[in-house]
Amino acid sequence: MLHWLQRTSLVTQIVMALIAGIAFAFLWPSATPGVALLGKLFISALKAVAPVLVLILVMASISNHRPGDSTLMRPVLWLYVIGTLAAAIVGVFASMLF
Repeated sequence: MLHWLQRTSLVTQIVMALIAGIAFAFLWPSATPGVALLGKLFISALKAVAPVLVLILVMASISNHRPGDSTLMRPVLWLYVIGTLAAAIVGVFASMLF
């Protein structure tokens, strides 16, 4: 089992855990409050790992760049600006509703 886990990608393991959790909830609903701690730990671990993964991906991207190659940063920056503005507008609109 350990050898199989080492060969399987992290994304596949996460999907399998989600499927197993959903199946567990449907098959044995009375036990879900007792197992809720595992779900909370899983979500917390994903939240903790995400910033580190993004940092590593950005560092790898920067280190693999060759001078003279196209970076295609302009569309990425536009998406960032549009996403930030959209989030700000939604935040202001939501605060006005409350």
